[in-house]
Amino acid sequence: MSVARNSLPTAVTLILVIASGLFGGALVTRVGYLAVPAALGLPLGPPGLRIVPIGETTWTVTLADSAAALVLVAVVALARGGFWRTWGAFLAGAVLADLLRAVVLAQTASAGLGAYAGYLAGALVTGLIGGVALGWLPGLAALPRRKERARPTAQASRETAQEGV
Repeated sequence: MSVARNSLPTAVTLILVIASGLFGGALVTRVGYLAVPAALGLPLGPPGLRIVPIGETTWTVTLADSAAALVLVAVVALARGGFWRTWGAFLAGAVLADLLRAVVLAQTASAGLGAYAGYLAGALVTGLIGGVALGWLPGLAALPRRKERARPTAQASRETAQEGV
């Protein structure tokens, strides 16, 4: 396996988390039903790689989102295989990232034990949904590429025919 083939799913995942960090908030304001998990206090979509907090979120939540984004990219980078293995790695990374984000959100909200369990269950569900919905993109990047075959020219065909005679 070449390095380029193995790094393409990682690059696609990195683009997804950067896009989520840059355009995630704008997408939620345009498509209202995407705000439902965030209204419940759950992580929304893939973690975003951000430099500054969005809205009234704290620096702790922003750093947790960035760390979760890097965890997702690392899990996909460690996956070696084809479409299904990469999709599965993205799914596992999305669940792991959302669980990390839910722990930080629960700590920020000073949640009790029942609410803490609710945060974790919600993060599991949102991670599974996000992983299934977006995991096919890195999976497609992991598909093997066909090598270009040189077409035989008419001259090469004549030369091989003459060698056989």
